[in-house]
Amino acid sequence: MCVQYELHLSASDNLKENHTIVVIHVKDVNDNPPVFERPTYRTQITEEDDRNLPKRVLQYELILAASDNFQDSKTTVVINVKDKNDMPPVFNSPLYATEMEEELSGAYPHHLLQVTATDGDKDRPQNIVYFLTGQGIDPDNPANSKFDINRTSGEIFVLKPLDRDQPNGRPQWRFTVFAQDEGGEGLVGYADVQVNLKDINDNAPVFPQGVYWGNVTENGTAGMVVMTMTAVDYDDPAEGTNAKLIYSIEKNVIEEETGTPIFEIESDTGVIKTAVCCLDRERTPDYSIQVVAMDGGGLKGTGTASIRVKDINDMPPQFTKEEWLTEVDETDGFNFPETPILTVTVHDEDETNKFQYK
Repeated sequence: MCVQYELHLSASDNLKENHTIVVIHVKDVNDNPPVFERPTYRTQITEEDDRNLPKRVLQYELILAASDNFQDSKTTVVINVKDKNDMPPVFNSPLYATEMEEELSGAYPHHLLQVTATDGDKDRPQNIVYFLTGQGIDPDNPANSKFDINRTSGEIFVLKPLDRDQPNGRPQWRFTVFAQDEGGEGLVGYADVQVNLKDINDNAPVFPQGVYWGNVTENGTAGMVVMTMTAVDYDDPAEGTNAKLIYSIEKNVIEEETGTPIFEIESDTGVIKTAVCCLDRERTPDYSIQVVAMDGGGLKGTGTASIRVKDINDMPPQFTKEEWLTEVDETDGFNFPETPILTVTVHDEDETNKFQYK
């Protein structure tokens, strides 16, 4: 900077005077150091401006110096690295597994579990929202859904009782929980949820056919296998005794002479056998008994066994008369043997027979 002064001078002898101008140039010397306008300068960049920046460094501080070769001045430049939304939310577990009883009683919705996700973008607001997809989730018709989640807290609820057993239930439900940052507008993270249902004894044994048909040969020995009755219990056979079945005969047939039940059943297999020998088809051709299947929890189902006694040729034919009388004319002798003179009849208690006469 150059400074100039201008002086106006006058000289007088009381009669006359004269004027002149004196210009003084002040020559600059280096007597002032450089000065920054502010002691500290602050600015910010995003972490994506330079992908080579170390991700853990959130602030840079630079010291700038200005010099005129004789004196200098310094200032501080602070650069803050602004976080960018480049990390999706992360759940504290990749799989959430829980267990509950099937057909659970009580009020619904029923709290199941709570999931938590955090956003790796540390300096950004943790504005995470949650949502579900998968088994038991119907976004088009929420009334059909079996599970729901609180969008802000991550609490998952069961909306209605769940059936474990066939034909319409399932022992396990699997679905996916998502966490999205930026209030549902940003990046997405996910985890799996597995709900295992504990079996309860909510299914009684069932005989699918209702009536089962069997047969046994007459005059057989005791212990002959007649048929097998099999019931179905839709409770889990691998869990407790809810599906373990015990068979018994509730309404048996009693032999009149001895008062002994005619049939018996193996309690663990449902195999029905004769308990006495020598069933007579000609006396009683059909029997009907009622079988009960009871599970380990005391629930029962009943079915009917209809048993037919198969015939054997154990009865001789009997003529319907002990004596047969007929008359023939002696003049008819020329027609013998073409003309029958008598027809005899026989009766056989057996079911089917072919007779030969002699």
